[in-house]
Amino acid sequence: MKKMIFSAFFVGLVISTLHAQEVKMNAIPFVMSFQNSVIDYKITGDNSLEINAPGHTDLFISPDGGYVINKSPRLIFKPDSDFIFTAKIKPGFKSKWDAGVLLIFNDATHFAKFCFESDFKGQPRVVSVVCNETADDCNSMIVNTDEVFYRITGSTKGKTFGLYYSADGKSWFPIRTFKLDKTDNITIGFSAQSPSGEGCLVKFSDIDLQQRKADFWTGN
Repeated sequence: MKKMIFSAFFVGLVISTLHAQEVKMNAIPFVMSFQNSVIDYKITGDNSLEINAPGHTDLFISPDGGYVINKSPRLIFKPDSDFIFTAKIKPGFKSKWDAGVLLIFNDATHFAKFCFESDFKGQPRVVSVVCNETADDCNSMIVNTDEVFYRITGSTKGKTFGLYYSADGKSWFPIRTFKLDKTDNITIGFSAQSPSGEGCLVKFSDIDLQQRKADFWTGN
């Protein structure tokens, strides 16, 4: 019993420490920080990292407002200009709705999630969620590989953002453009989620941040 208590205390201590810690990596010229508890994370290279999300974690407000959850770990930073933010995402899918995410986050009721997600049938899919008080949830194309390239674009001074998908990191397809009603505290970054499962490890690589405007159709 004493051993179990000590183990539980140690795990809790690790999670709290990670939650409070500032994170730096060469690909991002801004200090990043976690919100919400994370099992673990690793900076695995100049432009790569891993985030291990606990089970039953998500960021979502149902369209009728009847279901609200804000538990998925997010590693975010505040850009200071226009941005083109890119990463290759490889989740370790185990349960439906497990996902690796590029995130635009203003506050708990104004955000956008660009998810490489295992859908309700267990099929990897491009999914996007835009929340202005309540969220919509858009399921796009099926993905038959275990990793994809995602890109988000926008500006700290604007309210309109774009989401782009690519199979090779070169040719980009626009998934959607949208407006957030509140943009006074815009941050962007990474997230992992496991709404119905016991956890999800997500690998992010080829991370790139360009501080300029993107062409709407090409994403470049």
